[in-house]
Amino acid sequence: METSKVITIPNHWTSPKYSFGQRTKQGMIVGVQYYPPNNLLTGLCNESWRYAVLDKKDFSEVSHLEEEKIHPLTPIELRAELEAEIKAYQHKILILKHQLGAISNA
Repeated sequence: METSKVITIPNHWTSPKYSFGQRTKQGMIVGVQYYPPNNLLTGLCNESWRYAVLDKKDFSEVSHLEEEKIHPLTPIELRAELEAEIKAYQHKILILKHQLGAISNA
């Protein structure tokens, strides 16, 4: 069972638009990093959030995207994606049950 974790963001930071585990058109968000204003590393004058996104086509690929490059799924797209994933897992469960039955009958 997963336990939830609380992440505290300092009051002087803006809140991120997206959250861990959120599915987007680019993939699933697996990390979030804050860059304060006038950051020498980014050269940006404004504060910003960057997201590590696990590519939905290649699960070994992680992209680091700025907040404005993230596009959330519509409710219809999210529903279709979740239903497809559920169907795939149900298929895997059937295969595992079949394999378990084969062991029990041997």
